[in-house]
Amino acid sequence: MTEHNRGETAAHSPTWPTSVAVIGAAGLIGAGVVERLAMETITDTVYMTDLRDNVLHAHAIDITEAQILGGNTRTRLVVGPPADGSPVDLVIVAASAPETPDGDRRDFLRANLKLLQLLLPDIENLAGEHGAVMLLSNPVDVLAEALRQLSGISPDRIVGYSLNDSIRFRAAVGRELGVSPERIAGLVLGEHGDGQVPLFSGLTLDGKAVDLGTAERVRIITDITGWFSRWSALKPGRSSGWTTPLGVAQVVKAMATGEIHPATIWTGSVESLPDSFISLPTRFEQGRMVSALGPVSETEKEGLTQAATSVEAAAAQALQDFRSAI
Repeated sequence: MTEHNRGETAAHSPTWPTSVAVIGAAGLIGAGVVERLAMETITDTVYMTDLRDNVLHAHAIDITEAQILGGNTRTRLVVGPPADGSPVDLVIVAASAPETPDGDRRDFLRANLKLLQLLLPDIENLAGEHGAVMLLSNPVDVLAEALRQLSGISPDRIVGYSLNDSIRFRAAVGRELGVSPERIAGLVLGEHGDGQVPLFSGLTLDGKAVDLGTAERVRIITDITGWFSRWSALKPGRSSGWTTPLGVAQVVKAMATGEIHPATIWTGSVESLPDSFISLPTRFEQGRMVSALGPVSETEKEGLTQAATSVEAAAAQALQDFRSAI
């Protein structure tokens, strides 16, 4: 374990999270998350883990120097897990198998399941009995359900990052209406990918409800469901390296304050939904993710039920295939 910043420490911040571990911190997403956590002083200590120890040290040096430029050196960056083996408040799993634009998504899922199983001892040790675990890899809902079944971590401590779907929804609505997406508020719930459920019933422009016609809704849905294919066609060899770290920082801050935000969580607290993991409005209460789902239209309710059923089936099949291949 190597510490790269000895500025003011945890004694100055009694609020959650005082410590965060980022698994896969050498990669684009993981390093970006570390940078945001440090620059926005979201936590007191960030533990950085990855197989590429040299890259971790390079990132830690670089980010620490950026903290000096930003006039904020309070967050400590530590390469490696806590030396005393103590758990952290939040484990962020940014490690992911490489995704190829033309590859089979089932192969990608199998690779990420294998990686998740390999990382499981580290995740459980870092989370301890009370820490929350945030997954960033996709398909995040299926992986969250897999983590629930493969580990001893209670499902209400598992959360998947899903904010990007809502961001893309706002962007698509802005394009359709010819306005800045900053003026749009709206959520996408459900399953990441084709099973996403845009909440048109809660869509607002400048705080006022927006009632879109059928043709407008169809164009918006086509826009957001086509995002991945448009991105893959570029063959960038990378993921959302700026959006996701910034979004993760916002989600962690929302968790800390109890603010409602979209996230992939366990549906166990929602009686009308199958037992699974999908994106829902949620808040973090007493170390647990709880649903804050309000009234939705019948169409949206059906979409959420279908999404939960789809994730449940996909996770069961993926785990069966994975176990039979061992």
